[in-house]
Amino acid sequence: MNEKIKLKKYVIVILFAILFGSIFQDGLRLIVQRFLEISTDEVGFAKWGDTFFLRILVSAIGTAAGAFVIGTLLKRKFRVVAIVATIPTILFWVVTIFLITSFAASSGYIVEDRNRMLLISAILIILSPTVAYFASAWGHEYFDNFKRSKSVLNIKWFHWFWILPFYLNKIVAVPLFVLLFLWKVDAQYDSNFYLPFLLDLFSNWSYYLVRIILIMIFVGLVSSVSHAYKLLTQEKIGLKNGILIFAHVLLLSIVYVLLFGSLL
Repeated sequence: MNEKIKLKKYVIVILFAILFGSIFQDGLRLIVQRFLEISTDEVGFAKWGDTFFLRILVSAIGTAAGAFVIGTLLKRKFRVVAIVATIPTILFWVVTIFLITSFAASSGYIVEDRNRMLLISAILIILSPTVAYFASAWGHEYFDNFKRSKSVLNIKWFHWFWILPFYLNKIVAVPLFVLLFLWKVDAQYDSNFYLPFLLDLFSNWSYYLVRIILIMIFVGLVSSVSHAYKLLTQEKIGLKNGILIFAHVLLLSIVYVLLFGSLL
C-alpha cells in the first residue's frame, strides 16, 4: 500500500471516528438532559446546565467510542491515529477557554460557572488523548473479530451513511435511558424489607408491575438492536431482511421521539 493510499485511509478513519464519537456523545447528552431536567436553553456545545463530572464523563465516553472503532479498523498506528482524532476535541476546549477568559466578565458570566467551565475544559484537554490511547488499544483487541473487507464493525461501509444520522444516537440513548429509569425506580422504592415476600408483593404491586414492564421493554429494545446488527452484518441483506431492519429502526425511532421529543 503506497503512502497516498495509507494517508487517505487514515483520514477517512479519523473523520469517521470523530463523527461516530460525536453522535455517541449526543445520545448520552440527551439522557443527561432528560434525567436532570435541563432545559434546552441551558444546553450548549460546552455547557450543559450545572453538570460537571457528567459533562466530563460523557465527553470522555464519546472520545473512547470513536477511538475504539479506530482500534478495530487499523492493524498498526492505531494509538497514534486515535490521538490525532482528538485534535478537534482539544481545539474545541482550547477555544472554550479562550472565549470564557476573554468574554465571560463582559457577558455577566457567574464566577463559579466560569471556573467550572475552565476546569472542565482543562481536564478534557488532558483526558481526551489519554482516553483515546487506551480505548484504541482496547478496540484493537477485537481487530480479528472485525476483519470483514470494506466494513466498520462488520457492517458494510455504505450502511453507515444512514446508521450514523438516523440510528446510532437512538441505539445509545433509548435502551440506556430505560435501564437508568429502571434503576431510578428501584432507588426511589421504599421497600418494607421486614415484610414477608407475599405481603410485600401485594402492598407494593404497582412497583413490581412497573419494574416488570421496564425490564420487558429493555429486553425488547436490546433484542431489536441485536437482531438489526445481525442482519446488517450479513453479506446479502435482501428485501425481507431490509424490511425487518427498517422495522427495527422505526421502532427505536418511535420510542426515541416519545422519550426525547420535547428536547429535539
